[in-house]
Amino acid sequence: MEVRNLSKVYRTEYELVHALNNMDLVFPKHGLVFIVGVSGSGKSTLMNMLSGVDTPTEGEVIIDGKSLFAQNKKELFGYRNSYVGLIFQDYNLIDDMNVYDNIKLPLELLGIKDFSVIDDILKKVDIEDIKYSSVNEISSGQMQRVAIARALVKDSAVILADEPTGNLDSKNTKIVMDLLKEISKDRLVVVITHDDDAAHEYGDQIIEIEDGRILENKVQDESINTELPVNRSTDFIQPKIGFKKQLSFTKNFIFSNIGRSLTILILMILISFIGNILCGYVFFNIEKSYTTYQDEYGSEFIKLADTYSGYTVNYNVDHYIDLFEKYYDSNLIEVYGINYYTNKDDSIEEDNFYKTEVTNLIVDDGSFEYIDGVSPNSKYPDVAQIAITDYYVDCYAFYNDGEILGIGDTIRLNGVNFTICGIVDTSYEKYINYDTSDLFTSMAFQENLEYYNAFYVSSLGQTYWWDNMTFFEEDVKYTIVTKIPAETKYSRVLMRKLTTEPASLTSTANWTNKKNGMVSKALWTDLLEMSYSDPIIASYSISFVCSTRAKYTFSLRATAMYDSMTTNLENKTEYELIVGKQLFEKYRDKQQMCKFLIRRTDPNYKKILLNENVVNQSFTFARATWNRADSSKYVMIEFIITMLLIMTVFAFIMNSMTMNAEKKKIGIKYSFGITKKDIVKPYIFEIVLYTILAFVGSFLLIKFVYPLVVNGLIYTTEQEIKEYYFFYIGLESILGWDAIVYAIMLFSLFVMVLRIVRKSPIEIIKDL
Repeated sequence: MEVRNLSKVYRTEYELVHALNNMDLVFPKHGLVFIVGVSGSGKSTLMNMLSGVDTPTEGEVIIDGKSLFAQNKKELFGYRNSYVGLIFQDYNLIDDMNVYDNIKLPLELLGIKDFSVIDDILKKVDIEDIKYSSVNEISSGQMQRVAIARALVKDSAVILADEPTGNLDSKNTKIVMDLLKEISKDRLVVVITHDDDAAHEYGDQIIEIEDGRILENKVQDESINTELPVNRSTDFIQPKIGFKKQLSFTKNFIFSNIGRSLTILILMILISFIGNILCGYVFFNIEKSYTTYQDEYGSEFIKLADTYSGYTVNYNVDHYIDLFEKYYDSNLIEVYGINYYTNKDDSIEEDNFYKTEVTNLIVDDGSFEYIDGVSPNSKYPDVAQIAITDYYVDCYAFYNDGEILGIGDTIRLNGVNFTICGIVDTSYEKYINYDTSDLFTSMAFQENLEYYNAFYVSSLGQTYWWDNMTFFEEDVKYTIVTKIPAETKYSRVLMRKLTTEPASLTSTANWTNKKNGMVSKALWTDLLEMSYSDPIIASYSISFVCSTRAKYTFSLRATAMYDSMTTNLENKTEYELIVGKQLFEKYRDKQQMCKFLIRRTDPNYKKILLNENVVNQSFTFARATWNRADSSKYVMIEFIITMLLIMTVFAFIMNSMTMNAEKKKIGIKYSFGITKKDIVKPYIFEIVLYTILAFVGSFLLIKFVYPLVVNGLIYTTEQEIKEYYFFYIGLESILGWDAIVYAIMLFSLFVMVLRIVRKSPIEIIKDL
């Protein structure tokens, strides 16, 4: 080791300080060399240059013929790791590692797996009995011997000791100096001290420094200049820290600061947990909430209806038409209420799975699957046909001694015989053994009964079911509809005669013009030529044909009357329908059309769910939760912003505390040659660990603890508990909120890392 023209200048606020001034030195291959001088003479600065933790302003440190500071910066880490061993006045032991692990660390950094040499070193420095003791449990003399053992274990060519006996009594001073003298026989040991007596007693060479210059260089033992065979490599080995060792650093750090660690973890869990709940209200999506319920419990439809004075009623004609125009590409499945009893024995109580009463008549829009047969009127349009469901087949068998209804059998509705033409597949079997005590499964089953427990007819067959129209006064006529433009593309016109008898079909005209879709004059001619003395009722079913040839059908059944002998249909751009006073009043005030079923797969499902009156019982609970979330949204946002501010302040405070608590340990690791990147990894691992634990902890709280608390303390009534079911915290909200919280922690850690990285090695060791 050689020093050539070495200078170091520090710039203070007021002046330039020359800590070293053109110093030249040659050190022997072995021996105990003392560097002495008063405080401020430059001896510590020289030690920093020799250890490679500080760089000179001018000059060089030569190691085996190589300029130390002319090498790649990485070489300096390898130099401290393998070529020099450092012993400090305050020992610089890592306090969250025991004696053995402190001594083992340099070997691990060299990539050495065989640790048997440690026992020899422990015996040599006489600390075998404290091998597994905590460094906080041993005496100062023992600490210094541990520090010496740590420097010796890697068999470095040079040992640099900075005031190694400054904190020791005379007894321990002698022990330490005897050790240094012994180990200097086969390597260079450089000791910085203010103890002139020890220097003269033990030193082979004494170098006295004053004002950054060599005042005296005295060799007390000439034999130190004798060349000895040196078996040590002069290659600088880069430190090797595996993932397992970094995790060990993290574990030691956490458990040595358990109060701080628990505080961070608990607060991260609570902030994640509370923030997730707040985000659940802010970003509550009723469509996702409700479809989740439908997916879980198998509810397949939503039901739409109008309201009047708080009651659920059928849509009137105008509203009916508006819905078809608004959702022209949807399948609005028409549902009409009926009362048809499978078994008229009043002694049978309907408290089981199979129902005695059919409550719905559904207009088959062609989208239902059939187990057997065909849809109504698909084969015989002039025959009164009806389809039943597989559920109804089993209901009928249940109440009629196992008798099975099938294709071709007859059902009589409202005085009309309908022939069964098909059996609709409902897949109702999934509910056969359902738990009747499960509220939401029961609701889903009841909702599905809308189409399980129904008869199916075509739009033609529906004309058999409409109530008879009331007579009107011949002498008073009213206009009730003026919204049927002449250019409308009709595909079918159904007519029936108004009589005092039950309604019956009198004429049918089916027509399709594949070229342009316009209604033919022949159709209207046939209509005008029908010579009824009484006005006629017309129902129009309209089909639109798109340019893509995809056919979207909606029905416009404006039930109305007109006088065919006085109305010229061909010459009007809008058809005026005339009725008598009584019928007009009935139509205007009382006449209702139907309700609608909408499938989950409908293209407008979400839009309809959000904007129309859904009357599923389960949806009333979902809507109540939606209203609660919407009304509190802005308050929740304010809480979220406040929590983010709290989290930011907390993160910077905790990471600042971390840096202050770890500054000594960071300096020690840096002096061993550990790179800045490897120094900060354990702290990054810590935050990552807390992030994982906080995510899992908050998730468990949300999944299991929060529902118990809410259902027991906050929501106590059955209605509130039902409503709470539909509250959910979406995965997107959880991931988004947690990502922000953890990003704040990582960012504050990044700021701390920058404070480390921007410092020079000597700054890290001195004051970090």
